[in-house]
Amino acid sequence: MPTSRIVLEGLKETVEKLRAFPAELKRGMTAAGDEAGNEILNTEGLRNYPPSTPANQPPTPYYIRGRGTQYANSNSGSSERYGTQWNVTTRGYTTTIGNRASYAPFVGGDKQPQHMADKGWRKLFAVADQKRAEIQRIYSAWLERAKRRVGL
Repeated sequence: MPTSRIVLEGLKETVEKLRAFPAELKRGMTAAGDEAGNEILNTEGLRNYPPSTPANQPPTPYYIRGRGTQYANSNSGSSERYGTQWNVTTRGYTTTIGNRASYAPFVGGDKQPQHMADKGWRKLFAVADQKRAEIQRIYSAWLERAKRRVGL
């Protein structure tokens, strides 16, 4: 019985590129998660404090950022330095943004009272939603980098 042979030029190289792609994609998505997390956190009202308000000024009691509540003769020392407690953790395709300050849910979380919003503090999820297009651009750029790095 006669046979015919078809040779596909570049098939071997394409298969090799496809095999390399998952590791490169994971690396790129990890970098994208870190970049997107920092893009969110760099918004004023999250890691970057909003401007001071009268609540940060005398007369006592008032709140001194980085120290705590100032009373007539003492300071409570209750500040947990909210702005420095943010962290971005990316593992594979999952990025988590958190804040270790015990009062974080009441400053930038879902339990934020209106008076904190009035002072300029932002809710983390609201900022992430607002920056959805920028986050998508970040992930798309890292996907394109991953494709270029393996030659796809």
